[in-house]
Amino acid sequence: MKRDNIEFLVGWLDALRRDDREALLATLDPDVVWQGPQQEWVCCGPEEVVGVFSSQRDEAREVDALELIGAERHAIRHARGVGVLEIELDDEIYNVFAIQERRITRIDDYAERRRALAAAGLNDG
Repeated sequence: MKRDNIEFLVGWLDALRRDDREALLATLDPDVVWQGPQQEWVCCGPEEVVGVFSSQRDEAREVDALELIGAERHAIRHARGVGVLEIELDDEIYNVFAIQERRITRIDDYAERRRALAAAGLNDG
């Protein structure tokens, strides 16, 4: 499952890179929620999630490193580089994707690796 979830996320990121909205929307659960690192930063529904991811991709052109971590029911994307967030982060952002039956059901953002790993059911990386 870990490898399957990493490969699933690679496909999702490729669709994001190509700006393939149909492919992105097809992978999102209709009730998907994306919770950002601050309480008020929340997106609900596939259209809003894809819209924000796409706009952030366009605004943050520089990426120093990208790491993908697999878990049984999750995949984590860790991105380092020039971001668009209005808060200071030590290690950039960890997006924890909850994946069920090849659909993203929830995305939670963390500024700390240990919290992201714990959210995905992993003890260490």
